[in-house]
Amino acid sequence: MEWTWATWIEPATGFRRFGTEHFIPLAIFAAGTWAWIQRARKRPRPWQYRSAFIFSLVLSASVFISMIIRGLTGYFDVREDLPFHLCNILALLFPVALYFQLRWFFGILYFWVLTGTLQALITPDLKEPFPHFIYMRYWLIHCGLISMILYGLVVLRWKIVVRDIGNAVIGANVYLVFSLLINWLTGGNYFFTMRKPDAGTLLDYLGPWPWYLLTGQFAMLFFFILYFLPVRYLQRERGELVMKETEQPG
Repeated sequence: MEWTWATWIEPATGFRRFGTEHFIPLAIFAAGTWAWIQRARKRPRPWQYRSAFIFSLVLSASVFISMIIRGLTGYFDVREDLPFHLCNILALLFPVALYFQLRWFFGILYFWVLTGTLQALITPDLKEPFPHFIYMRYWLIHCGLISMILYGLVVLRWKIVVRDIGNAVIGANVYLVFSLLINWLTGGNYFFTMRKPDAGTLLDYLGPWPWYLLTGQFAMLFFFILYFLPVRYLQRERGELVMKETEQPG
């Protein structure tokens, strides 16, 4: 197959779920995350935070680089290319959480990433095939966010407490209102608050618009509680009492 410059930047379709283009990036990031965590666990604390912070900047930079490429090539569309999709927002927030070591902020990101980003890995809302730059950015950001969560839990040992569930719910609803405003101004569909994604997702089982915005609240709370259980078990197994938030850094 001959690749040209247009192969990387021109609008394209052809990505297929549950095929080679889907599973290979998942396998690469799974192996890379395991190796990164194993190496980091043997390094001093400052190195651990610095490594995570640098990787978080790579994720954030990919969001802006994508916008620049779309702008320079004349394909920038305010309905799709502003950095207001959930995973792009998360990529921009992670450097903040790491730089200031905000444990409570990490607690919110933990639930948002596992509930939103993990779904995006299972049922990717992606049209562009390999090696299109949007394909590359999609897997870098979505897999990278999962890597950051695992790194934060295993290496940095940031705790997740019950209060984080409430914070994550409140934060998600603030973002919901924000996305509705942005979508009204741009005609876009950020956070999928105006219509369901074209690719089949869990939203297909939550009713038509706008009812899935309401039923989605219950689904979100269910998954937040579900994802809280393994970290609570992990922290107990490691002999780490789940401290009150006021007793933790950040």
